Amino acid sequence: MSASNRIKPVASIASGLVWVIITPWVVADLKSLDDSALANISGQSGLTMELDLGLTADRVSYFDDGNGIHLEGFRVGSATDASGQAYHLVRVDIEQDASLNLDYLVEDRRIEFGDIRLAGAPGVSMGGVFFDHSLTGYLNISQGGSVGGAGYTFDSAYTMTGGRLGYRTNGNEVFLDDITMNVEALGVTLDVVGDTLALNAPRVTGDWAVGAIRYSSNPLNHGVSVDSGTGQPLPSYGSLSGSYDLSSNTGITAGGRSGEGLRIDNETVLHSASFLYKDDGKALALRDITGGYRINDLRLDVATDWENRPALALTLGSMDGEFNIGAIEMGGNGQSIGEVNVSFLLEDQVFNGRNYSNAIFLQGGGHPDAGPQGLRLATEWSLRLADFSYTEDGNRVIFSGLQSWGRGDVTVNVTRDGVINGTEFFDGLRIGFEDIRAGYRINGLRVGSEDAPLQGGTELLLALGFYPAYEFELDGHMTLGPGGASGEGITINSDVRIRDGKAAVIAVPYDEGNGEVPQKGLWITELDYDSHVRGMTVDVTQEGLAIIKGEAWSTMDIGNLRIGDKESGRSFGRFVVQKYETGSSMTVVPGGAGDVCAGGMGDSPSACADSGGIWETRGEEGLTVRLKQVFAKAAGESRKNALTWETNRKTNGAGEVMNGTGTRLVLDDIHTSDGGDFDGDGAEDNSFGVRTDLSVDVYQTRVVKKAGGPDAMGVVGNRGDEKITDGSSAAGYRYVANPSLQEIENRPLGFAVKARSQFKELSINNIDLVHPVGGAQTAVYGVKMQNFDIKANLTATPIP
Repeated sequence: MSASNRIKPVASIASGLVWVIITPWVVADLKSLDDSALANISGQSGLTMELDLGLTADRVSYFDDGNGIHLEGFRVGSATDASGQAYHLVRVDIEQDASLNLDYLVEDRRIEFGDIRLAGAPGVSMGGVFFDHSLTGYLNISQGGSVGGAGYTFDSAYTMTGGRLGYRTNGNEVFLDDITMNVEALGVTLDVVGDTLALNAPRVTGDWAVGAIRYSSNPLNHGVSVDSGTGQPLPSYGSLSGSYDLSSNTGITAGGRSGEGLRIDNETVLHSASFLYKDDGKALALRDITGGYRINDLRLDVATDWENRPALALTLGSMDGEFNIGAIEMGGNGQSIGEVNVSFLLEDQVFNGRNYSNAIFLQGGGHPDAGPQGLRLATEWSLRLADFSYTEDGNRVIFSGLQSWGRGDVTVNVTRDGVINGTEFFDGLRIGFEDIRAGYRINGLRVGSEDAPLQGGTELLLALGFYPAYEFELDGHMTLGPGGASGEGITINSDVRIRDGKAAVIAVPYDEGNGEVPQKGLWITELDYDSHVRGMTVDVTQEGLAIIKGEAWSTMDIGNLRIGDKESGRSFGRFVVQKYETGSSMTVVPGGAGDVCAGGMGDSPSACADSGGIWETRGEEGLTVRLKQVFAKAAGESRKNALTWETNRKTNGAGEVMNGTGTRLVLDDIHTSDGGDFDGDGAEDNSFGVRTDLSVDVYQTRVVKKAGGPDAMGVVGNRGDEKITDGSSAAGYRYVANPSLQEIENRPLGFAVKARSQFKELSINNIDLVHPVGGAQTAVYGVKMQNFDIKANLTATPIP
């Protein structure tokens, strides 16, 4: 270990508070200061220290119950010169109230760990971390904490500029560039209460910005904004910014989950916050964020995971919280899609007869073919309960009773494009999934309030790939690369394999208030799903959030389509769905359906009423999703659009059905077309595809009784009567034959979806019947459907 000076100011951040500590960093090899060093220290009206600091250490180690974690290649020095020093100017004053005041200036400083290793795991590491910054600020320390004179009170404020925070593996790195930050924390107290170190921050405020999130695959680049070879700016994922105002209480106690270690308990209240992601100047903004969370019994140990692998273990007792986002804005005009609220409880829970907890075991290595550096996170989670609500124009829908559980390994590497040992890698931050066994389920929708009756409606989100319940085993990766369709943005390449999946297409609640019951519905089971995506881009555009697929192909092999119970329900047989898309896209646009003629036709209230419809003004907020699916012609057996239905399969000696032994109906080489060669390139155009617009609103709707007499809740009415909400009624509603204008204002809320699907031409190359003995026979050569335009207006409401 070496240092150019024996006095070092260290800046660290805890709950937004900067601690500047003046400590003797090295106690060995002491020597007298010479005249040149003394010339930089003055003592008139306080003490001023001017230091140029350069410090290195081969290894800094921490041991817990005999297990060690090693921080290698530690350096503090200049951010712009690998052999240079960081400039520090510190002024120390004793105030009239006997408090200690430190004013400091730090310029061009880098704090870096070249590698992080765990004892007992030779040959692999977690990779390197570096932090560049310049700081100016103050720290005032006075005696006396919040519970007496034995503690301390801190007032602090600082400004950080020129910041970079990066992660580096195998010569590749991703880093936050051009970070600026302003923080103020007044009245922070530090006390020892019993055996707990209590840190209380009554108010911490600040704002921050990240000029760019950059990626480099050039090993010669390290913490620089431009490529050393080309001189061009490194590609960017976009920029970030935000602000916050929070209060926090933290308790730190010695002792890990077993033996030595650390325990942390925390309660944080977020009074206000905002978060912006910008892509080429266009913003996706989360505004008016409030909420809070409580962390109970978070333990930090150097230990082993469930497979006895050395790890830095973070194990959680429980955590609960709630966050509200007042507005989600996107697009060039900054229009809001509405308000979002999330409440959650992370806690141990039994799912499917197995107990799940919340833990992350940090290990070195990442994916073995990516190189020796990387992160492996042996992860287990148990989301016992969460509610997600969406409010637009004052109307609210709640996705109630979300639960999730799982266990497996997540790997993290920064990779470059290439094939190593048969594994294909891409430029960017690679997040890998290895042997993850997980699931989730949702109890149903509630419209209006938390105590509204449970109802269906989640199946309306199937078009977005959301299932009401899903259990699966997962392997694969998703690599996030820099740059979108043009300029900044995100590029995604992925390969995902799902095994033994069980997904609900339609499902009833798993708990209607009398305890959990087996969830009934329409299930795709014994699912084997293989999916690949190349060159998918994510951008914030003038319209909203645009996701464009370059090329995507997948095979979904559904062993059984069951109705009723997911394990034993009657089966419709086996279905195999193959998809091959080029240039498909999804655009999320703020604003819902607007003015709608429900149940009729017409573009005005009078014309709608004349046709027997109801004119609905669904407001300014809401959400519209524009889907374009371009089904390409077959490019091989693995890249094509096809549908296979197989029945009457034979069984083996164990009574299990054997795929490929039954009779099959095959719709082969399904593809879209624009109906001609309009650009003159000699090939039929295929750019329109199948276009579906889904406009989502929460809105009042007309619900009529289908039969006379009492309903399931015992409320009596006649056929054709309207359902009107009424808080004074026992069931919360009543039936009215001819509602008044005031009663019409109390029509029930529903989860409303307005949909329109169009295509110019959809073709099926051939329809075959395949017999297990006689083989394939083509029943139909060529099917073409042209100029479809289908509209639908659906509203999900409770059915008593």
